[in-house]
Amino acid sequence: MLRTLYTALLYALSPAVILWLLRTSQRRGGTRMLRERLGYYRTPQFERPVWLHCASVGEVRTAAPLIRALQRQRPDLPILLTTATATGAETAVRKLPTTVQHVYQPLDWPGAVKRFLRTHRPRLGVILETEIWPNLYYLSKHHRVPLILANARLSSRSLNAPALARQLQRSALARVDVVLARSTEDAKRFSKLGVDPAHIRTLGSLKLAPPDPDQLPIEPLDLDGRATIVAASTHDDEELRIAQAWAKARSERQVPKLLVIVPRHPERGPGIRDVLRRAGFQVALRSAGETHSDAEIYIADTLGELEMLMAAAEVVIIGGSLIERGGQNLVEPARLGRPILFGPHMENFAEEAERLRAAGGAQRFLDETDLQQALIELFRDPQARRELGEQAAATVTAAQDITALYTDALLRQLRD
Repeated sequence: MLRTLYTALLYALSPAVILWLLRTSQRRGGTRMLRERLGYYRTPQFERPVWLHCASVGEVRTAAPLIRALQRQRPDLPILLTTATATGAETAVRKLPTTVQHVYQPLDWPGAVKRFLRTHRPRLGVILETEIWPNLYYLSKHHRVPLILANARLSSRSLNAPALARQLQRSALARVDVVLARSTEDAKRFSKLGVDPAHIRTLGSLKLAPPDPDQLPIEPLDLDGRATIVAASTHDDEELRIAQAWAKARSERQVPKLLVIVPRHPERGPGIRDVLRRAGFQVALRSAGETHSDAEIYIADTLGELEMLMAAAEVVIIGGSLIERGGQNLVEPARLGRPILFGPHMENFAEEAERLRAAGGAQRFLDETDLQQALIELFRDPQARRELGEQAAATVTAAQDITALYTDALLRQLRD
């Protein structure tokens, strides 16, 4: 009954959804994205693939070591990857083997989901992190596709959602065969939401998994030798606040005179430039071909360069953590051995952030004033800054077996 009401609401909103999809696909993704999100696919590349769903860029990066491990152990196993965004699709092309087929996730309309399942006929579905789609889950069960939630996380806000939303989530999660939780706290939340504890296993954060050993080392992006601070994956209402904190800190002689801002959504680059210029900063925009040589702030509104920029940084500030967005991935700069600063809102990466902070591999700041002081102290003490980066890398290296745990769990489900 509740799913019927949910579906009726989706259909009632369909004109707005179609308009949003048209605009989104025009900016990125094109007609293929539009067609596939409506559930219309070309002839599948594989028969009976293992299907992994990754919402966007972060989940694709998280899934990459797992996919490579699966292919090493079962090279006969076809893999289908779905994403909801064009940037996720572009990351899949860059990060994953060419033997992995990518298509877009269908919208959660019953017709679109049925067309997806009938076309691709997956033998197993693996949903990364927190994507809960009632029709997708229900119809997967109806088509006898076992579902696993991998690196599963659930925020406290989900447990405090309105009663109808919780009931809808509870009903969807009843169709899941196994929940592989990233932390004990997440496992408890899934249990409180009605998942049978016998179907929950805590394996740790897949984001801590090491990269593929054959992957080439990340080369720092050439910034003409200029020392820099990188604000990584920032969101709206963060860039100006971070810039102002850095500007006050750079009155100290040692603090780098270049701030690189990498927005989470690259299309925001021109708008960020305008805001910062109005605030009096000298700003250059990478996508416009402007150089950083005469700039105080360099906006790297491009795809695929974040890791190279972080590798060149003296310190990395984690975006999405100064505002209530739950934070962005801090494992990548840790793996590069970069000193890390993050704000008060790291709910999306709570386990990873706490593990790094406890090991002395990251520092937390509470607000802009605290960030300013943290930057001043780190650049007054090069030894402390170096040790922060070394502990970050060591903490990630200690999690070498996580990929194997997830791989074994998926292969066991296939055998069962």
